[in-house]
Amino acid sequence: MEPGTRYAKSGDVHLPGHDYSTTLDELVGQANAGTPDPGWDFEPDHLTIPKGTTVSVVDQGGEPHTFTEVAQFGGGFVEALNHGEPTVPECDGGFKNVAVARTRILQGSRLDVAGLAKGKHLFQCCIHPWMRMEVDVK
Repeated sequence: MEPGTRYAKSGDVHLPGHDYSTTLDELVGQANAGTPDPGWDFEPDHLTIPKGTTVSVVDQGGEPHTFTEVAQFGGGFVEALNHGEPTVPECDGGFKNVAVARTRILQGSRLDVAGLAKGKHLFQCCIHPWMRMEVDVK
């Protein structure tokens, strides 16, 4: 672990060598029921860090995600996974939106978020919008 860096992780569909996976039909059904697979989540859900700390998000699952800062939590750009919530403006356009594309994390890769101002910051996955994290910068 690098000094001044806090790590978050995301999990999801399939990890090689593990005995579980979620099919697309299961994922959509669970999201629509408001009970998404708990393995598809940012961990921790809440993080408090001192100003100047870099947050590193590592995708440990089998699908890409985004770690997109939003003004308010809501739906992502895949309507079938939104559980009736409207798409938040920050996720509009999906990966055609350069701001969203810059927050994409591919399987096995990491995204570093630095320079966060003091205060509360909300992040969500624009693909799987129940994946949410609050970062409080002190």
